[in-house]
Amino acid sequence: MKVAIVLALAATSLAVAQPHRHRHAHGTRTVNKRSPMEAPVVYVPAATETVVVYELEGHLISEEEVRQGIANGTLLWGDDGNLSSSSSTPAATPTEAPIPTGTPGAKETPAAIESSVVSSTSEAAAYSAPPPSPTAEPQLAAPNNNDGSCSDCDKVFPNGTIPCSKFPSGYGALALPHLGLAGWAGVQNPGYSGSDGFADIWTAPHGSCEDGNCCKPGAFCSYGCPTNYLKASWPKRQGVTKQTVGGLYCNPDGMLDMADGSVTDTLCMKGTDKVKVKVQNKLSKPVSICRTDYPGTEGETIPLTVEPGQEAEIATPDKDFYYHHFGQETSAQYYINPAGASVEDACWWSDGSKAVGNWAPLNLGSGYGGNGGPYAYVSLAANEPTTDEKLDYTVELVVAPNGEMDGKCMYSKGEYWTGSDYSERNPKGCTNCLKSGTLFVVLRDN
Repeated sequence: MKVAIVLALAATSLAVAQPHRHRHAHGTRTVNKRSPMEAPVVYVPAATETVVVYELEGHLISEEEVRQGIANGTLLWGDDGNLSSSSSTPAATPTEAPIPTGTPGAKETPAAIESSVVSSTSEAAAYSAPPPSPTAEPQLAAPNNNDGSCSDCDKVFPNGTIPCSKFPSGYGALALPHLGLAGWAGVQNPGYSGSDGFADIWTAPHGSCEDGNCCKPGAFCSYGCPTNYLKASWPKRQGVTKQTVGGLYCNPDGMLDMADGSVTDTLCMKGTDKVKVKVQNKLSKPVSICRTDYPGTEGETIPLTVEPGQEAEIATPDKDFYYHHFGQETSAQYYINPAGASVEDACWWSDGSKAVGNWAPLNLGSGYGGNGGPYAYVSLAANEPTTDEKLDYTVELVVAPNGEMDGKCMYSKGEYWTGSDYSERNPKGCTNCLKSGTLFVVLRDN
């Protein structure tokens, strides 16, 4: 998916330069690091006036959207000198089914175009989200029991009865106060809505909406669900450049509705019941695991904390019944953080100063069924090219005695190991096929 910058225009052309905004996008897109985006921005001497215009898949976007993307993590600088949006990781990712062979998927990188340096690069990098408002009211979280129980998750959501300014507690949704969005996991407001989808999508920055006023008519307001449940509301139409949109719809009357693509009449739905995937913590510290808000902002904002000696079931979507991204099956993606990292530090798009959140060293993917057959594919994958940090503990995929699993997969001392005796090393990751029973993602000391 190409992102480009249109060349500088002469001063006489300024009146026709009307950029469209588009900040968040699905999949990996790259642009040249020496300039804010992929194609060249040429400095023109005083005889002409330089206009920087950003173009994405034929749609123009503004510099403000680039700044917001850098600030909230949906755009980032890659190791290859390119700027990337939220990326798809190897093996099982939210946008692709896990790869049965254990060979991680490749990144999509458009051809680079040489360019000269422009000053707007530093401006975009320096932009930061506004500080949280001090007047926020405490948010009530839905039950998030690690045993998978959620009595509210079976309640039918009453369309048109809850104001958009109020988080819909009591229907299974998990409020996320650490994001500073009045409990929402994300808020997206398309500036353009047509038969071809949404564009010019504004996304509320972290900490910018403590009072909930960003969930307003026309917006899609996303939410978390308990650990083994998945969000069930998203619109049929998605981004014209394949970015995802999800959550409840704030209707013209300022009331919350299930979006028209919803697959149930409840806010949250369980993953597959054919198999189970559980995280088991054998470490001496708690571990925060962050699931992506998908479809939606695609930020790793949905938290799960597994305490020492505890285990928790995680959601594994059934690809036959869950969200399809432009015809592609999808799986759930989780970011595994260093032991001891808190949800407040880890489960949001951060600035890279710590190896947490979108900078966490390890991705876990899980999905069931679809073209892969009646099995679950569970993978461990390096969070590249975002970071080369390593976890200081081992993560191993282990099947319970009553289950059946093909393959072995272990992350230990920063390396991925497969084979019957863990003698084969894979630099990027590995995938196991769970045919029946329960798979444990075991966290233990090296």
